[in-house]
Amino acid sequence: MTPIDRRQFLTLGAGAAAVAAVAACSSDSKPSGAGESTNATRSNDSRSPSGLGNPKDAPFDHVVVLMMENRSFDHMLGWLPGAHGKQAGLEFADLTGKKHATWDLRTDYQGCQYMDPQHQWPAGQTQYNNGQGGGFLFTQVNDGEQTPVDLWPISYFGQDAVPVLGGLAQRYTTLDRYFAALNAGTWPNRIYQVAGTTDVNFTGLFLPDGTAAPQSKIETTIWDRIKDAGLTGGYYSYGEPMTKVFASGKYDDISFGVDAFFDAAKHGTLPNLTLVEPDYTSQAEEAGTSSDDHPYGSIQVGEGYIKRVYDAIASSPQWDKTVLVVNFDEWGGFYDHVIPPQVEDDTVGTPPGPNPDYRQLGFRVPCIVISPWSPKRVVSAGPYEHCSILRMIEWRWGLEPLTLRDKQAKNLAEVLDFSLDRAPAKLPAFTAPTPVACATTGNE
Repeated sequence: MTPIDRRQFLTLGAGAAAVAAVAACSSDSKPSGAGESTNATRSNDSRSPSGLGNPKDAPFDHVVVLMMENRSFDHMLGWLPGAHGKQAGLEFADLTGKKHATWDLRTDYQGCQYMDPQHQWPAGQTQYNNGQGGGFLFTQVNDGEQTPVDLWPISYFGQDAVPVLGGLAQRYTTLDRYFAALNAGTWPNRIYQVAGTTDVNFTGLFLPDGTAAPQSKIETTIWDRIKDAGLTGGYYSYGEPMTKVFASGKYDDISFGVDAFFDAAKHGTLPNLTLVEPDYTSQAEEAGTSSDDHPYGSIQVGEGYIKRVYDAIASSPQWDKTVLVVNFDEWGGFYDHVIPPQVEDDTVGTPPGPNPDYRQLGFRVPCIVISPWSPKRVVSAGPYEHCSILRMIEWRWGLEPLTLRDKQAKNLAEVLDFSLDRAPAKLPAFTAPTPVACATTGNE
């Protein structure tokens, strides 16, 4: 199969063919790279929103979301003490039935030599494997072949490889039942993050004139709810902004470059809702110099960007009024051993189809909630997903839900403890490397 770049315009016909069900085998081996234990606790806290008290009394006035790209929970945080993660000791079958063991990438932070794992919705459906999971090597093949091109989808990073993401995970609240909103690629999940639905099933591209193709015809998003309530919003990117995907063009006035985000954080002028992006632009991703953790960008460069955003919020005059959420848009075709559940959803598919099952959450992705009210713990209640952030925003400011999905989503505010008043945690010293482009990639 010719690999499909995430920025290419996709028009696919029939859905994925049925694949023989082969589930992943696991053992009780201790995950590699687990490192020393921490004092973080594991929580099954499942408080209802009513147990949070009056949302008007909630101590936060600002929500900041940093959405990274294309890595699963097990792949990045499967080593985390207290979390339901698995790394060493798993095996996954390929299409021939041969089993392959998960393996540690160690210091191979870019993986230039490998094929970017497939992660659009037909591939996600294949990897879901009729509800049995484990099909991550089924899609890592060339057309007409059954032997995987490589085993990158079943690799993982240990603790030493992710000192920032891992450091935040051990110092704040980490969710180990947080899933992508849809078992599909970047654009559908990023649209769900602001709209609670999607009418775009595949990741598209930005044309030379800056126009997105395809475009979403969705007219109402969380940006509209925020504005109508007299609140403020801001979207900050390096280019190719997701606000441009909406055909209405009505979010252009809240779209800014990333420098404006860091300036606003420094001066305490962040809006009520902020979405700040890493560098996921086409040129950066194709070269391997992106900061979003998407192949082929170095995850060490991504670590540096996460730290930059965290430091900006931690040192901001608005720290004591802010909830920062660091999540990933989708799993990127990398393995996760937890089968994603289904939820209620009223999305109508795009004719003529086929369409993904909009009720089906995607595989788990990392999600860390950072704030003065975030205990040092792993929360295993769920499922949480991108629309849980919408539900928290709507709860806090009394906003009408956008769709059935965000109306029924588990409120992310449930993981906060408003009896706390934490100062920002200090992370270990870390200096990000200068981005280096791949000479060649496994997609060539």
